[in-house]
Amino acid sequence: MRIFAITTLSGLLVLWSAATAIAGQDCISAWKQNPVSQSCKAYSSATSPDQDIPEVIDLENDQCRMTVTCKNQYGGGTPNPSTDIDMAELKNVHNCNGLLQVDPC
Repeated sequence: MRIFAITTLSGLLVLWSAATAIAGQDCISAWKQNPVSQSCKAYSSATSPDQDIPEVIDLENDQCRMTVTCKNQYGGGTPNPSTDIDMAELKNVHNCNGLLQVDPC
């Protein structure tokens, strides 16, 4: 009986670890998996260019806050300051002429 309990507990821990690895993905990893992330960079403000603003941060309830500048059709960058999005939706984000949106352009 004791071996069965240990085996069952070990199996549950393995399953829990795998589920946690999938569910526990952070916003930065999820964002970097989207090819659109290659067309964006960290946002910097003209009024405070030396201020270090994180590109993507984790919020509560699987929400992410993105503060990025994305390439537009003119070759410049369009600011997307403080865009909040569900982590699950990061894979569906599109760069529409510099503006990020979940829906297709």
